[in-house]
This record gives sequence, structure tokens and C-alpha cells, in this order.
Amino acid sequence: MARAIKGIFIECEPDIREVLLMLDAKEKFIIEDLDSRHLFINAAHLTYIQSQLDKELESTVYEVEAMQQPKAA
Repeated sequence: MARAIKGIFIECEPDIREVLLMLDAKEKFIIEDLDSRHLFINAAHLTYIQSQLDKELESTVYEVEAMQQPKAA
């Protein structure tokens, strides 16, 4: 008998894919790792994935502060 799982097809950069694979080690949500840019994930875990990915990106992405120009006299 066939079994169906509701999933979501994700296209992402290879770097984000690596983060998702790391998260998958904690909470199994990847149904199929298709290639370096595409994943098929369990739809029930979408909110978890979004929140964890946001946390991970906030901790690793840095913003460049605008350089202040000295005032002319």
C-alpha cells in the first residue's frame, strides 16, 4: 500500500541547504535531498524551519555599518 506525505519543494542556495541539513539532524523534516539547490521537506515542519533558519541567519550574518564621512570645515 502506498503512503503519501504532504511536502514542500524548496529551492535555495547551497549555503542555506547546508544549514537546513544541519537543522535536519536535530528534527527530521527532509523527505528527500534532491540536489545541491533543491529539497523536499515535510510541510508540517515549515514553521519550525522558518524560525530556526531565521535564528541561525541572525547569529551568522553581519550588517556593515555605513561609513560616516567627516564634515568639511
